[in-house]
Amino acid sequence: MVYINLHTHSNFSDGTLTPSDLIKLSNSKGVEYLSLTDHDTVNGYDSLKDEEIKGIKFIKGIEISTKNHDYLHILGYNIDVKNKSFLSDIADYRERRVSRVKEIIRKLNEININISFDDLKANSLTTLGRPHIADALIEKGYGKTRTEVFHKYLIEGCYAYVKPRGPDISEAIKTIKNAGGVAVLAHPSTIEGSFNVEDVIKMGFDGIEVFYPTHTNNKTKKYLEIAKKYNLIVTAGTDYHGPGTDREKLDLFKFETDKFNNIEKIL
Repeated sequence: MVYINLHTHSNFSDGTLTPSDLIKLSNSKGVEYLSLTDHDTVNGYDSLKDEEIKGIKFIKGIEISTKNHDYLHILGYNIDVKNKSFLSDIADYRERRVSRVKEIIRKLNEININISFDDLKANSLTTLGRPHIADALIEKGYGKTRTEVFHKYLIEGCYAYVKPRGPDISEAIKTIKNAGGVAVLAHPSTIEGSFNVEDVIKMGFDGIEVFYPTHTNNKTKKYLEIAKKYNLIVTAGTDYHGPGTDREKLDLFKFETDKFNNIEKIL
């Protein structure tokens, strides 16, 4: 059985596996088409050796988080990861994340949550985000899972919530396309209720992540129809983050070419 997974994360953002271990596990699970799409970074690619990606179709990617919504994320594929303008843009996006993280920590301190920036398990190559705060809170006994901690402290409506500070949709798409990539709307169901998906697609997207773990059959059918209407690339991804993250599925979507409109533009 051949699987496709074009949405995964490593420990260079908020995943728990190294890029090398992610590829090894993907190979063992029968994932033949894989993309590493860390948040606002491509630093993970520098850690890989050419021989490690033999035997798997490996697509260079990224996931850019926008300021428009906590879950309005844009997947970029086939990007030139050495493009200087692109690297400058995403470095700026990571700095914006740091400022958000520090503000969240300040607000947690105000409600007597004992956590500091130094408690986050990350280094200069890591893209920081709320999951790193959640992991630190778990280690200090404020919860048992990322999901639990998010709902207690970090999502909209909680005292310590801070709005995202990334680029807007148009800026993020421009960043991807200026590096020769294609822009795909990630997990569209997560923004429904706040946005009309078709209106967002019209802003310059090349594709849509139709197959995603939380998409119901009706949602999947709807997004397939949107993809056909606008002649979009259809992608699939599990948003894998690794052991201990509540997002631990790699081999969920079988690669059946008739389901993936225009996928050859990526693969």
